[in-house]
Amino acid sequence: MSEPFLALIGIFFLFILLSMGVPVAFSMFLVGFFGLVIIQGFEITLALVGSTAYHAIANWLYIVIPMFVLMGEFAGESGIVKDIFTFFRTWLGKTRGSLGTITILTSALFSFATGSSLAATAVIGKLALPELLKSNYEEKLSLGCVVAGGTLGNLIPPSIGLILFGIVTEVPIRDLLIGGILPGMLAALLFVLWIVATAVFNPDAAPVSIRSSWREKLMSLRKVWGMLLVIGTVFFTIYAGIATVTEAATVGCFMTFLIALLSRKLSLRKVQHSLISTGLLTGMIFLLLIGVTVFSRFLNFSGFTRELVRFAAGASISPWFIVIAIYLAFIFLGCIVDPVSLILLTAPIVFPIIVKLGFDPVWFGVMSIVMMQIGFITPPVGMCVYVLQGVSGAPLEKCFASAIYPLVMWFILVILLTVFPSIVTWLPRTM
Repeated sequence: MSEPFLALIGIFFLFILLSMGVPVAFSMFLVGFFGLVIIQGFEITLALVGSTAYHAIANWLYIVIPMFVLMGEFAGESGIVKDIFTFFRTWLGKTRGSLGTITILTSALFSFATGSSLAATAVIGKLALPELLKSNYEEKLSLGCVVAGGTLGNLIPPSIGLILFGIVTEVPIRDLLIGGILPGMLAALLFVLWIVATAVFNPDAAPVSIRSSWREKLMSLRKVWGMLLVIGTVFFTIYAGIATVTEAATVGCFMTFLIALLSRKLSLRKVQHSLISTGLLTGMIFLLLIGVTVFSRFLNFSGFTRELVRFAAGASISPWFIVIAIYLAFIFLGCIVDPVSLILLTAPIVFPIIVKLGFDPVWFGVMSIVMMQIGFITPPVGMCVYVLQGVSGAPLEKCFASAIYPLVMWFILVILLTVFPSIVTWLPRTM
């Protein structure tokens, strides 16, 4: 049996384990470990895996993960999101469909602090959904606004997905985070256009909101200046090269903590909850990194990645055909694998092909996260939809139905970023 064929068998068994419900981290580790045993022998593999597991996470750069996660936890626990929602609601005034637009804009701004679509969906759902329904918004549109806004969390930096992609592929995390800004803003704009169009063609679905005085508008500024300062500080220092991503994440986390503390909205219990949640999520991510690193070593030692790249480079078909095939694979796998695991599962296999074909690594990194967002709202593993169902209590089929138009907007974004890749690459190239 040839070693590349052995890798194919390993991938087959990986999906068998996943279908049995074995966690992705352990599935990848087991397949990688036993594959290396067959190729290298038990003693060599044992030493190799020990070294690999250590070096997979023993890097000071990875401090960026818990720092950005904790920053989002502090922002969510301290009630800052409610202040952002009130700010947009006060300033947008009495216009049709404005409450849906406010939900998207609040999600976008909160996404600059959280980096997680699941966290954004949960927080925005608890805050905005009661307001939307109280304002007589159509339930399907209300649910759609929340799930659309929530999916921005993992594209708009500090995106955990982009950070993990950078770690696995060694693409500079700084470039990936800056590259995700314009696509994230474009996604938010598409959602706003969808809500406005719905309000124009079906006025009953999105009634008129409230009007606020200029005094209320000015007063609302006091509650959001801190979060705007944090976001501006973090991304300006990264963009200008004043601080590394890790340093900026640490400063942003500390600033968010101080703002929440000074606003007297952060109790000791909330701090404890934030630290525990951050520790659990970071531990899960590090286990995934160990699993994917061992699995990647198996693919490399078997020669599977090398042969796959050679085949793709020598195939007499358009490189764009291969890219579209990768898109379709992302969509299919996104229906059965959770999105974060999907990135870690596919990046070691498809990224070398993309580089060999001459595509920009930063562009493909952002496109991978965009495809991951599609996985967040497609059945049966539409994790954002399940979070929405838990927050709203609405039937699951209605929650999935509400995600249809946001899904269409994501596909439009895929087309735009594919036709105009400079939307992703322009900002990183100006650094």
